[in-house]
Amino acid sequence: MHPLLATLMQTVLLTLPALALGGAGVMLQWPAMVTLVVVGVAAYAPPAIAYVRSGRQRADMARRADELLQALIDALPDPVHIKQRGGAYVMVNEAFAQYHGISREAVLAAGLGDGLCGRANHALSMAEDEQVLAGAEVVKEEHTTRQHTGEEVFRIISKRRCLDMAGQPVVVGIDHHVTPWRLAERELKQALEREQVMRARTEQFVQDLIDLLPDAIHIKAADSRLLMVNAAAARIRQKSKQELIGLNGRDLAPHPAVGELSISEDQRVLAGEEILKEECGTAPVSGEEYHRIVLKRRCINVDGKPVVVSIQHYVTEWRLAERELRRLAQEDALTGIANRRCFSTEAERAMHAAERLGHPVSLLLLDVDHFKAINDNHGHNVGDEVLVELARRLCEVLRKSDLPGRWGGEEFIALLHGDTVAALGVAERLRQAVADTPFTTSRGPLTVTVSGGCASRRAGEQLSALVGRADKALYAAKHQGRNRMLDATSAADSGPAPL
Repeated sequence: MHPLLATLMQTVLLTLPALALGGAGVMLQWPAMVTLVVVGVAAYAPPAIAYVRSGRQRADMARRADELLQALIDALPDPVHIKQRGGAYVMVNEAFAQYHGISREAVLAAGLGDGLCGRANHALSMAEDEQVLAGAEVVKEEHTTRQHTGEEVFRIISKRRCLDMAGQPVVVGIDHHVTPWRLAERELKQALEREQVMRARTEQFVQDLIDLLPDAIHIKAADSRLLMVNAAAARIRQKSKQELIGLNGRDLAPHPAVGELSISEDQRVLAGEEILKEECGTAPVSGEEYHRIVLKRRCINVDGKPVVVSIQHYVTEWRLAERELRRLAQEDALTGIANRRCFSTEAERAMHAAERLGHPVSLLLLDVDHFKAINDNHGHNVGDEVLVELARRLCEVLRKSDLPGRWGGEEFIALLHGDTVAALGVAERLRQAVADTPFTTSRGPLTVTVSGGCASRRAGEQLSALVGRADKALYAAKHQGRNRMLDATSAADSGPAPL
């Protein structure tokens, strides 16, 4: 039905009793005043009754709406409050009352909330309420303490403007309590801080520990960047530990190829391989020769990530000492050329190789003429000087493929490539180089001559037999007047050399 038609019908129905009573009063000839009173009462009584009834209905509806709103906010776990201008509470939920430790009725009866939050906080809340009523929105996080329990509380406060049933603006506030989350965050942060402190202590302990070791130690990440080095590694590099941290294999290597090799090795180690090797080279800073044993292994860092631990054990002193021992074992201490033992070993090896290839080899054995007289007349120091100079001139005359050595005393020996003719040619050049140029000694120039014998190796002949035939030729050269070189064939019938 149309609303206008419904209103018209309702009006007619309400006025019908008044019209009927008015007609009855005329017919019964009531006094005019009485008739008017009766008609007025009949006309206005139904609307009055209807109005009273509608007011009760509205009050009942408002009560039911308040009950519904109260039930709704009571269902929320967070404290909720509704305040009028001036700060008076008009509605709060059960969570709000429980948080403040008083009943909901007591909160509403108190009116103003300064007793709930303290005078200073109440003044701040009042100022915020005025901002909200003016159209602003307040959202903030607050860290406080509950007054009646002393419990630490974290909450997010949200305030907004709303209209109540009467159309009046009110402030609706919700306190979203996030205390468990904030306490969990704090505990997590404290745990992380404790872990960081423990990690820092662990790293410092590891640093102190590796600094005590004399070997150079590098700890590298998966990308070959240095995470940690010890004092020995920094000292070798002549840099501080802080300067080395962050550098990778390419930065530390003297050549790009060496850097790529180092990074490749690191990747193999991370894949599970262990690398153990010995390296030698020249230090990039000092230029000194070094020898080191490098061990690379995979390890797990304090953060759980795999790292490469490289230990460089420097053995330079031992290797140089070994080299010196080998030199002393192989070289003649006075002249620096091969001693008898070394010469014998190398000569045997060369003779076997020449026989396998079908190449001829010959042996030259020589000594200084009248060497005893040199020692007797000028002293043993001059004699040593003569031997050193003779070894030098011998090395100058010989070819690189020939093998010189000191056989003993004033005797020198050389294994020459070629037959007897070639060997005699070399021997003659040596004789002339010695006889034509006086030796410079601490006692002045000294004329020196040498005598020698040559022998070409026969098939299957041992070194001792070859030396014996050359020795006979040497004795023959001595017997024929010295300062000469003879081959074993021409000297076969010669007598013994003079003393």
